[in-house]
Amino acid sequence: MKKFFSLSLILVLVLGLSFTVGAQELERKLVSDSLIGEIGEYGGEYVISLTSAPQTFNYYGAIDWSTFSIMTNVLDSLVEANPVTKEIEPGLAKSWEYSDDGTTVTLNLRKGVKWSDDEPFTADDVIFTFNNLTLNPNAEANEVSRYEIEGEMVEFTKVDEYTVEVNLPAPYGPFMKILSQAPIAPEHKLAKHLDPENPGAINEAWSTGTELSEIVGTGPFTVDQYSVDQKLVLKRNPNSWRYDSEGNQLPYVDQLVYVFVQNSEVQLAQFQAGEIDQLTISGKDFPMLKQQEVDGADFKVLTGKPVNPTPSPTHLSFNFDIADKELREAFRTLEFREAMAHLIDRQRIIDDVYNTLAIESGMPVVPTNKAFYNPEIEELRRDFNLEKARTILDDLGYEDTDGDGIRELADGEDFEFTLTTAVDSQDRVDIASLLKDNLEEVGIKVNLNLIKGSLVFDKALAGEFESMVMAFGNQPDPQFRKAIWQPGRALYYWHLSTMGENDQPVMENMFDWEKEIFEMFEKGQVTMEHSARREYYDRWQLINAQKLPVIFITKGMDLSAVQDNVGNYYVNDNGIIVGVNYTVYKK
Repeated sequence: MKKFFSLSLILVLVLGLSFTVGAQELERKLVSDSLIGEIGEYGGEYVISLTSAPQTFNYYGAIDWSTFSIMTNVLDSLVEANPVTKEIEPGLAKSWEYSDDGTTVTLNLRKGVKWSDDEPFTADDVIFTFNNLTLNPNAEANEVSRYEIEGEMVEFTKVDEYTVEVNLPAPYGPFMKILSQAPIAPEHKLAKHLDPENPGAINEAWSTGTELSEIVGTGPFTVDQYSVDQKLVLKRNPNSWRYDSEGNQLPYVDQLVYVFVQNSEVQLAQFQAGEIDQLTISGKDFPMLKQQEVDGADFKVLTGKPVNPTPSPTHLSFNFDIADKELREAFRTLEFREAMAHLIDRQRIIDDVYNTLAIESGMPVVPTNKAFYNPEIEELRRDFNLEKARTILDDLGYEDTDGDGIRELADGEDFEFTLTTAVDSQDRVDIASLLKDNLEEVGIKVNLNLIKGSLVFDKALAGEFESMVMAFGNQPDPQFRKAIWQPGRALYYWHLSTMGENDQPVMENMFDWEKEIFEMFEKGQVTMEHSARREYYDRWQLINAQKLPVIFITKGMDLSAVQDNVGNYYVNDNGIIVGVNYTVYKK
């Protein structure tokens, strides 16, 4: 068996940080210093806003962002993705072990944890959650598809009160990441809502009209007050099992308060008035708020390196399957794509298009994703260089023989193509315009095709384009974007001929390097050990950086504003905004 422990767990074992709670010792978790800038002070309330009230308090009862945002402070998962590094850490499971063949995961649960009503947390709660909520196709926000591997379902079995065995139909590398997104619910509160004759009855549990004492969790907060469509108050959970390095129980604040404000301008006004403690802001509002900070406002405006999947990184693509033979040959030639990469003035785009609020994007894996980012790709980035682009195009034989300023293809026709992007995305329109100018500077004529964003996606998936400025999201685990980045998959739109009938890959239509990428994703999917998986995705990133199937441009930065009296909400030494609800405090 392969065993995995976190630093927090090792400290617990070495320092003996287990504490008797009734008849069982509480196995605490020491929160990583990467999430706590300084030891906080107890007391006060931390106010943030959502654009809408929750539809329910049942995490699995509705597909609702407000419900998800709120209830992740009340319910815990078995494992957790570190909010800063995205690495998997123990949660309600203190450790886990893989079988040698990677098809069995043994989860060792944290002992001594209590629900907020003092009932003990056990393996029964885990089995109940997966059998009746997560894997219940009748639960509105079920996650059945995530737990189906090669047409078979994952099975959860209780071994004893603090051990759960998970049987996988086949090894599945991203499984722990998936497990981090499945909060565990209390059997003793929700089992009564099950109805064999009405499989959807579980969706009615924990409605917003429920007596709040019925809504219990193991998370840092518990539901305390709810004013319909106005505000929700969460209070500190006295049974929280998270602690700082000095043994102080987290969270620091007494209350986490959500106010529901649909209008973004009203949200902004309330923040400026000090009624909201923290606000995620747009690039449009950044200059104004930054100037107010400089002029002495009682808040800070923070810019951080991107951590979250959104905003999506932009990229430039060329259709490898275009009907025009001459353009198809050019687009499939690496040297041509290298010339195109040298025509992207990323710094100007960052300065002029994003008002400096973006970074150069080398891959869909962002540099802040320490779990998977390969820094070696940075040495392969092609810098903006018009002369180098001209030289490459000359060497490829694309010359301006008639002196009209436009290079010719091998058949004598002008080197000309259409660049498509979304008219309703000003950032992409501006990027496309700058690319057009630089391409024409070196003798390639470009026609801009500005259409609705939804149509851009449709055109991409139909292969009805020549070149595109597009944006796809990134995820903490590359396997979650396999459909985009693995050749032969549904969203690998720049080379659709690699996908055949019934979504089967057509290997003979792949370049050798695409076959290698295909293999890296296949291996990454069935390998359980993170270090081995990382090697496969490191290789994928290197191949992408070398072969440029698409050319990445920029990714917007994380932007936030926070009141001066909020502690532990800051930009760390790595340039990342850190502000976790259970680590912030009021000064």
